Amino acid sequence: MKKGCFIKSVAIITILIAALIYIIEYKLEDWFFEPGKKLVVEGVLNNWDKEANFIKDSPQKDSLKLIVKEYIENIKSVKEVVNLEEENFFKFFKIAIEDSIITDYELSQLTLLLKEK
Repeated sequence: MKKGCFIKSVAIITILIAALIYIIEYKLEDWFFEPGKKLVVEGVLNNWDKEANFIKDSPQKDSLKLIVKEYIENIKSVKEVVNLEEENFFKFFKIAIEDSIITDYELSQLTLLLKEK
């Protein structure tokens, strides 16, 4: 391999690696995370009746659906998705739906947790 070819190939590979790192670091969430988040919101809303059929029908159930939709829409990065189990919102959400009755107190607490985020 000639010196000129080697230098050109190193320069091209360096540029490609730098472009790949830039895309992964700054654009990956825009290209994959945002469209994925829209699909998740649509899936949650479409499957809400099947998944939440154990919760008694009430105005609070409808409000809970809107709160969960807003929570998912407010997720800003992939790092937040990884830590969902540790968040207070989901901990309290699991407690709130255990008894299949959603109270006004539980809704207000979930709203406060959503605003804290």
